[in-house]
Formats: sequence, structure tokens, C-alpha cells
Amino acid sequence: MFQPAFGELNIKAYQPHRPGGVVSTSLFSHEELHADLVVLPPHSEISLHTHENENELFDVIEGDGIFVVNGVEFPGGAGKCVFVKAGTVHALRNDGDCLWTVRVTRQSRVYPRHVGMLVRRAVRKRLGLIS
Repeated sequence: MFQPAFGELNIKAYQPHRPGGVVSTSLFSHEELHADLVVLPPHSEISLHTHENENELFDVIEGDGIFVVNGVEFPGGAGKCVFVKAGTVHALRNDGDCLWTVRVTRQSRVYPRHVGMLVRRAVRKRLGLIS
């Protein structure tokens, strides 16, 4: 099956379809690169957490919110980009009265324990067992 080497998305077409909590919609996923559109409704948050194997880049599409990275809070309005290195404690909080829309691009880091899995996948692909 032909797969184009590029993709085109209209982020404005991805709107939350359920009221209430945080909505996350996958935009794309290819090998170690993934992107989601995350919409935080007013007065909601994604609490403190880490991703041991993923770097994250947050791009604010619209609205205003608060990024918390390693205990430091700073504003995130439209156009703001924030990079969070794997293993860093972080959170997102919408204290406002409007939706806060953020694109999250994640890059998985490869560790030696993952190499075996990657080699097996490459061999299976080479043998035509997977596409």
C-alpha cells in the first residue's frame, strides 16, 4: 500500500466532541513521532506527571493556560511553544473561562532494551511478514 511521505492536517477541524473533561485527539503517529491535539476546558488540568521515554513539544493553538515544569509556572498563550525533556515533571492547567487548545508532539527515545524489538520488526519487515 502506498503511504505518502507527508501529511496535511487542518487543526481547526479537530474540536472537542464531548463536554466536560480534557479531550485528546490523535493527529498522527509514525514510528517514534506522535502528535495529539489536546483541549482543556475552563478550570481543568492535566496533573503533574512525567514521561520517562518521551520528549514533548507543546504548541499553543488558542486560548491561555499555565504550564508547570519542574515546579515553575509560566503562562502559555497562542503561539507559545514549550519543550519538555523526557523525565521532567510537568503539568498543564487552564484557569481561564475559555478552551485552551494545545498540540502535543511526542518523540519516543530509544533505549538499549528497545533495540531487540526494533531489530525484530526490521527483520520481519524485510522478510515481508509485515508491511
